[in-house]
Amino acid sequence: MEKLRIKLEKWVNGGYCLAHHDGHAVFVEGGIPGETVDITLSKQGKKEWFGIVTTVIDPSPLRIPSDCPVYLECGGCSYRHIPYEEELKIKTSLLEFMFPNVKGKIEVSFGPSEGYRNNVQWQVEGNQIGFFAKNSHKIIPSSASLCKNVDKRLLIDKNNGFCKENQAPRSKWNQKQISLRLSQDKVVLYDVEETKIHFLNTKLTVPKKGFFQINQFLLESWIQTIQKLLPIDADVLELFCGCGTIGIALRDQIKSLYGIESHDKSIQYAKQNAKANGVNSFVYDVMDLYLKPFPKNLDRYSTWLVNPPRAGLSKGLMESISHLQPQTFVYSSCNPSTLRRDITSLEELGYKMDSLYLFDFFPRTNHYEVLVRLQK
Repeated sequence: MEKLRIKLEKWVNGGYCLAHHDGHAVFVEGGIPGETVDITLSKQGKKEWFGIVTTVIDPSPLRIPSDCPVYLECGGCSYRHIPYEEELKIKTSLLEFMFPNVKGKIEVSFGPSEGYRNNVQWQVEGNQIGFFAKNSHKIIPSSASLCKNVDKRLLIDKNNGFCKENQAPRSKWNQKQISLRLSQDKVVLYDVEETKIHFLNTKLTVPKKGFFQINQFLLESWIQTIQKLLPIDADVLELFCGCGTIGIALRDQIKSLYGIESHDKSIQYAKQNAKANGVNSFVYDVMDLYLKPFPKNLDRYSTWLVNPPRAGLSKGLMESISHLQPQTFVYSSCNPSTLRRDITSLEELGYKMDSLYLFDFFPRTNHYEVLVRLQK
């Protein structure tokens, strides 16, 4: 692979530093703006190149030693070479660049930067267990016992409790992947077992393979912030509702709720979770919100609560919003790029964003959650 000496210019999305060389934009991992570094190019396109720092020639005063020996090889983290406080500033600055009207007004929520993940998917090949190396199917075995982001109870090592105490015998493991999640006070294989979650006076059961937010430290503050953004006694349409997490947790503030999700098992569990928490009036339905026509008789729901996958909202959903004209729109997104696209479309429909929050659900990585409210 080609080597290159280059000076880094600024942070950009994806955890990269941007530089330029010979007419090409070069996106570099493991660097800090202002540094002169040697990099190994990993990809060379017609306009964009990508590389990884191999040697720091002129280090930034912000640089710290990485606390993970496989940091750049693994590729899961982007900021282990700078203090966490700087990472939060970078994420806030990048979000402000995408939404310049809220510069200086973004509220940032964060928790411990280590051990925050309540689930993990370890890759398996023979006796090797760990994360794949970046852009490959080569396993990094040490990652399964060293990862700083994962709750220690989910790490796999010959000396740790998961293997030793046999919470899940190897005979039950998927041959290619081990999917672990914290369930109350134990570890479960969440691709074959359901998960029990207790928070904010709410008890939820998540179906096997069911989605649940991964940051165990920020879940409650995220829900409580959504609560602040919802009108009192709201009639709520909850899209991508999963097993009912948000609506059920905020049941005392919601007058009525209609939840929609494409995963039929999640909807089955949403109904069970509602009843288990004393809610009998919420309605849940299975529907693919990207493919099927949206119901047109939902104009009674003046508040929409959406938590979509990274793809964001579809054109069909935007058409439904235009037709039904909800008053309040609360949107939680794990992809700021599709969120910005969707907010632009919502503003064209007459909505105005009045709140924006950054929740650092994924410390040391380039990802984060954004919560916004738009109103007519």
